Amino acid sequence: MLYEMQALYGRAIHDKGLTIYQAFAYAYDEMDVFLHAEADRTSIEAFTALFFVALKGGVEFVKDDPFTQDVFEELSVAYSKMPALELGDGSNEDEKLMLEHMRLIGSSIGVVDI
Repeated sequence: MLYEMQALYGRAIHDKGLTIYQAFAYAYDEMDVFLHAEADRTSIEAFTALFFVALKGGVEFVKDDPFTQDVFEELSVAYSKMPALELGDGSNEDEKLMLEHMRLIGSSIGVVDI
């Protein structure tokens, strides 16, 4: 999921000439099926990738922007399902990386606490 999200941001910025924040919105639209998947794990992975790439790219979120508020709320809802998500014992490197990214997102945007 992370690699696909990085590719979407890259296409948005380099091929379409979008800013990083516009690329965030573009990636959100393009990954809608994953962001709003019925499977909690898929949704959480997609939101984690969406926000992780945005933060690493330097997005400065405008907290009073309605789109930002909506997506932050969706992130909070997705992450609220974390207790139901089976991540195993944390020994899997992919799981460790995802948890690390989730903590970074939570501390960076102040919407969720992981």
